[in-house]
Amino acid sequence: MLPIPEFPPLLTGHAVTAGQDPLQVALEGARGASFGAGDLCWSMAETHARAGIVLEPDCPLGKALQMVPVLMVAIGDALGAIGPPNLALMYRWPSTILVNGGEVGEVFLHVPEDTGLEDTPEFLVLGFSVAMSLPPDIIDAPGLARHATALFEEGCGDLDRTQVLEAVARHFLSWVDTWEHDGFAAAHPDYLGRMQPADKLAVQTGPVTHQGRMVGIDEDGGLLLDGGGRVEGLSLAQGLGIIG
Repeated sequence: MLPIPEFPPLLTGHAVTAGQDPLQVALEGARGASFGAGDLCWSMAETHARAGIVLEPDCPLGKALQMVPVLMVAIGDALGAIGPPNLALMYRWPSTILVNGGEVGEVFLHVPEDTGLEDTPEFLVLGFSVAMSLPPDIIDAPGLARHATALFEEGCGDLDRTQVLEAVARHFLSWVDTWEHDGFAAAHPDYLGRMQPADKLAVQTGPVTHQGRMVGIDEDGGLLLDGGGRVEGLSLAQGLGIIG
């Protein structure tokens, strides 16, 4: 059995059994006011590093959505610090983590219902999941999930769930502090620098599919998409499904 993660003082860890979703547990706790800012639910499963963090932002939801790319940058820094030097880690807008081209993880955000972009939410639940190992059915039949991978498959056999959770927590708190002082501009170069280039990208927002070539990331973390001579901006709120 792996050791229990040790988190920085501003985060309070709550273990969740392998069969439970820590994001859902954190969300239910936040809704019921049994969890507050800094409570972190983490999964005891060893196949993934998975956690949900309760936040209580003091800014409108439209700005608080930047916690998604901030967490992605923190995950990139964490894996870069504890993983092998040849680990090719990239992002796919708005919330997918890639290693050597394969999907290894995702960042999630749960927002209270009926919260507008100009409203300050009572809470947010920010979560992430990073695959440590692939399930046997995918290993035995790689064609079932051609785009999926896991850290163990990419030369990170010396890492475990606990190490990843601890490293992400440390780097995330550091980036939150930076974001509070300097805004998203501080994280923007790291976010854009690891963004996967895409000449043919399709982004679904509600019933509409936006297609084109990614030409950049705007100052708020939104996607700039060239749809054939005309650059279109898609906000983080659209990409995350907060608005259509």
